[in-house]
Amino acid sequence: MCGTNSTHTATSADGATAISQLVPAAERRELADRLLAIEPSTVPAKPVQRCGSGFGKPVFPSEITESTKLADLVGPDSWYTIHILEIDMSFFAEDVESWPGNPAYETSMANVLSVNVINDCAERGVKLSSDFLSSARSEEHYQNVMQVVEHDRKRQPDLRKRKLN
Repeated sequence: MCGTNSTHTATSADGATAISQLVPAAERRELADRLLAIEPSTVPAKPVQRCGSGFGKPVFPSEITESTKLADLVGPDSWYTIHILEIDMSFFAEDVESWPGNPAYETSMANVLSVNVINDCAERGVKLSSDFLSSARSEEHYQNVMQVVEHDRKRQPDLRKRKLN
């Protein structure tokens, strides 16, 4: 199934997730073990589990439930992400509790934290809202305009400028 606005982790749990202190130690250990178990002999040149052209959109698992663990989402694209983020996996074989302080871990964490992340869906919502704000004469009128725009977008979901030409 091809997703449009879901998180990266939903398709490939990776080293960035595995080293996050927000993930419990047991899950980080399981992620590290799963990643090491599928380590490719060569670094992937591009993501492989995609639909569409070029890098495409991630292929999502057919079912993600509350019992799905992060380690269940590890796949070939996980290694592509590890390569792009320049995560040094040498510390993955060590005890999770000893990772902080390990130079490879510290460098990898700095690489992950340096990535600028945006919420594209939220950015689009703010842009849409600001586009119509100036035409509203009151809060009620603004809400009505937003409802009309939302209804129209649901009615014509694939309407893009490039399709109008």
